[in-house]
Amino acid sequence: MNPFSFAALATGVESLRTNPLRTLLSTLGVIIGVASLVAILSIGDSLEQFSRDQIESTTDLQFIQVTSRTMDRVDGVVVPRDDTVRLTPADAGALDDHLGFVARATLWTVRSAWVQLDDDTTRVPALITATLASSQGLIPDQSTVGRFLSQADMEGDGHVAVLSKSLANRLVTDGSVEELLARQLNVDQQHYRIVGVLSGDPQGRATAYVPLTPYQAATGTGNPVMTVRATRIEDVDSVRATVTTWLDDRFGNARDRFVVATSQQRVEQAARAMQVFKLAMGAITGIALVVGGIGIMNILLASVSERTREIGVRKSAGARPVDIRMQFLAESVTITGLGAAVGVVLGMLASITATAVIRAVTEAPVEASFRVTTIGFAALAAIVVGLVFGTYPARRAARIPPAEAMRYE
Repeated sequence: MNPFSFAALATGVESLRTNPLRTLLSTLGVIIGVASLVAILSIGDSLEQFSRDQIESTTDLQFIQVTSRTMDRVDGVVVPRDDTVRLTPADAGALDDHLGFVARATLWTVRSAWVQLDDDTTRVPALITATLASSQGLIPDQSTVGRFLSQADMEGDGHVAVLSKSLANRLVTDGSVEELLARQLNVDQQHYRIVGVLSGDPQGRATAYVPLTPYQAATGTGNPVMTVRATRIEDVDSVRATVTTWLDDRFGNARDRFVVATSQQRVEQAARAMQVFKLAMGAITGIALVVGGIGIMNILLASVSERTREIGVRKSAGARPVDIRMQFLAESVTITGLGAAVGVVLGMLASITATAVIRAVTEAPVEASFRVTTIGFAALAAIVVGLVFGTYPARRAARIPPAEAMRYE
């Protein structure tokens, strides 16, 4: 008889059906454990996503800055370099293509200036950010009233601008920011037609975005900074290495000609905090699952005692120890499988309820998150618990001598 045959499984399931109350009580511990595990891990995923969104929208932890070295220090004297690399839109485009989905790259140059609407005397301080159309991919979760900069703006006269929400609100004290579209913005005696307004303020600053190439030609602005934004905070270190290798291949001796900077320590702290949070939550809820496993073992040990005579009959009829062992393991896995199925559903409902309460109390945009890996891990953990805690009762049942089992009362 194959130890993994359907006969052993069928015998185990039939035994569970004859004792439905005992089966329910055995399953209850697993249900609670799996439900707790799914709920906590799902809430952890939700809070992790919320934290990531906050990091992306309010910090620069995912950014890598590439700046050309313009000076050398020789014998304590700072002198300009003769071989300074001037980064171009073509360089940014090539790096962006090289990085693929793991990161985005663009060029920026930033300066401060007074700005005002052509038909208004009110002046407002703002950051003038000359950049490329690809920069929109580096501004997280920003919709635009109107549009963002386009490639056509880079190739034309470039007299267009996109405003951050903060700058738009300062320019329009009464009325809607939509009224700014198509109006003229005066920046250092240059006139820019407003074509878009962002829904938020990246880094919380009043900013006007203008096309890089025309702005450099009009103002003589120097070498721009290349900015790379990693898709995930955990990827910052690997993206930095990729960028450095790419610079070596394209320009040679990147470490001598460029400064590639990240907020490395803060990145590591943020990634470590997320990992510790999920591991701690998983360990806490894992305790409930272990308690459920102990309950299964106790029930199966009691079942072995009650069914000793049945075991003797089966062995006398030709059942091998491995068949008896598989019968009890089948019962254990069936219990944990049923408990896992019910626990996953209850855990998902608990997660939805908990995140709804969090939103109502804190007004934080936290949504229930269900990852396939989370649900799969919870279900697999339940099956493993069933196998681990069902092994001892199964082995004990398989070792009972047939003659002793037949005499058992």
